[in-house]
Amino acid sequence: MAKSFRIATFNVENLLHPGVFFAGRPNDRPYQPELYKEKIDWIVRILKEGNVDLVGLQELFSETALKDIAEQAGFPHSYAPDLLNGANITTREDGKQEARGPFVGLLSKFPIVGRTSIVDFPGETKGIEIEAGESTTEVKKLPIIRFLRPVIQADVQLKSDVIATVFVAHLKSKNPQFLDSEDGRRSDPIVKAAGKTRSLIIRAAESVALRKMVVDATQNNNQPVLLFGDLNDDLPAVTTEIIAGDEPYRFAKPEDKKIEWDRLLYSVHDLEEQESYRNVSYTHIFSGRYELLDHIFVSQEFFHRNPASIAIVRSTRIFNDHLQDERRVVNPDRGLSNRSDHDIPVTEIEWR
Repeated sequence: MAKSFRIATFNVENLLHPGVFFAGRPNDRPYQPELYKEKIDWIVRILKEGNVDLVGLQELFSETALKDIAEQAGFPHSYAPDLLNGANITTREDGKQEARGPFVGLLSKFPIVGRTSIVDFPGETKGIEIEAGESTTEVKKLPIIRFLRPVIQADVQLKSDVIATVFVAHLKSKNPQFLDSEDGRRSDPIVKAAGKTRSLIIRAAESVALRKMVVDATQNNNQPVLLFGDLNDDLPAVTTEIIAGDEPYRFAKPEDKKIEWDRLLYSVHDLEEQESYRNVSYTHIFSGRYELLDHIFVSQEFFHRNPASIAIVRSTRIFNDHLQDERRVVNPDRGLSNRSDHDIPVTEIEWR
């Protein structure tokens, strides 16, 4: 039995196999064979160099691509239900194929013993209630009840006696969510601001639903939880904190603290910085802003300060040499990227 294992989250940026168009992008050309080969080779090289055993993937458009990565990188187990048998690919009126997406996926060297794809928000998280205004007590529900991109929840057998609950998520981006009536006015700064506000509201609602799923998975058991996600917000953001949960109040009763700790998730980036002298964690660059959008969270079963932990986060390496701040390059017109606009965090977890 290995003394440790390695996990990763990987946004592969619009990964599709050759000859297929992206749905909703009529002006794009189909995915090119040379781009596909370069990208698959690079993804496989990163996964092999990182010795990754379990990885959550985002921005998948192709089951063919997922199978190529799994085969070349040595992952015997995979799960991406929205891509199964090319379910996301349709033929247009002109005879060309196009792919809906993006979707998330899971690759594992460990057996996947249970799995499901979740679209609808669970239970009471469907339609968050708010008061209509300061002068009224009328309560209304936000009409947000589904994930824009389905979330994977899987049971993965890490050891003969350890099964982990694994989540793979990709929350709503910061890109403005425009209304049809706003076509032609999207450059208006106020229209753009309103669009970003809608995106934030959607992402916040998704965060509450994902938090509910985490709480349900962690409560009243010793089964560890791993969460991989492009959460489209930085670590201190409210939406990210919602998913992870809050530390218990310092003066709370010990028995109440134990309940809260059981529901809490810990960022591997936070744990890495506790052992480092500086913060160099970023996984995305946009308009000169360096952001940490790609997250790995672990439950208390992998937290080093928990005396009952079964394993501990040993280190986290971020593969980000390919990422460039386009404001700082001589020729920012690089054409189609053969890599990704996200970095890849890889975390080693060592068994106690």
